[in-house]
Amino acid sequence: MKSVSPLRYPGGKSRMAGLLAEIRSMNGLGQHALAEPFAGGAGASLLLLFREEAERIRVNDADPAIFSFWWTLINRSAPFIELLRRAKVTMNEWRVQREVVRGRSRVSKLRLAYAAFYLNRCNRSGIIMNGGPIGGVAQTGKWKLDARFPKPELIRRCERVVEYRERINVTGDDGLEFIRASDVSKTFFFIDPPYFNKGATLYLNALDHQYHCELAGTLRSMQEAAWVLTYDDCPEIRQLYDGWATIRPFGLQYTAADRRQGAEVLICPKWLRLPSAQRSLAVKW
Repeated sequence: MKSVSPLRYPGGKSRMAGLLAEIRSMNGLGQHALAEPFAGGAGASLLLLFREEAERIRVNDADPAIFSFWWTLINRSAPFIELLRRAKVTMNEWRVQREVVRGRSRVSKLRLAYAAFYLNRCNRSGIIMNGGPIGGVAQTGKWKLDARFPKPELIRRCERVVEYRERINVTGDDGLEFIRASDVSKTFFFIDPPYFNKGATLYLNALDHQYHCELAGTLRSMQEAAWVLTYDDCPEIRQLYDGWATIRPFGLQYTAADRRQGAEVLICPKWLRLPSAQRSLAVKW
């Protein structure tokens, strides 16, 4: 499946778009806004929006760099796309943009948005803070810095998002607070928080164990809310949801780190109907 998001994201779930559409249809949730509290690349939401299978999407991410990217693309698209058109993909420029991200509290949203986007496209696996440049600092690897920076295609993806900006709401709130503040009668949540085990190595805003516990407690208390949650499959997460939620293992093929088959679980309230089998080759259970 060809990506529609301008961002590359470790653990991105764009391949789950078909499954999410099926779940929404089976449960009569097609008119609910599709909300991602930990949006990242927001690939699944964008795909359903472009397919007209979601009327409105809500893109939320607490990471200032990711929030700045989405906010800028929606609200200041012209200067952002102009920066993209003039982009020079070199190690000198990579170092400049890395320093912008490191000093993110002292720069404008536009500068931070562009720097985050630049590093996302130029770093291994799209990891902004801890990922080194594709090809290495000496650029001696098989793939070079521009391997994931097809400028015309990236401009096209950004422009397509802009076409739908009236139907995209962007926020930079804490994911848990975003969920708590939402109108659950009009919202379908697709919740894909940072990995429990490897989150600290992949994401700037990794979550601690207490946060994962609070997320589970909040979802358990929201008995009428419609949500689908994905996690790396581990005993700690299973223990948090065992007995009161549906837990179904599934696999996605990832490119981050070791190109392994990702072992994950899909979790949802017990009243939410799931398809008996997922026909997509990208999602298996």
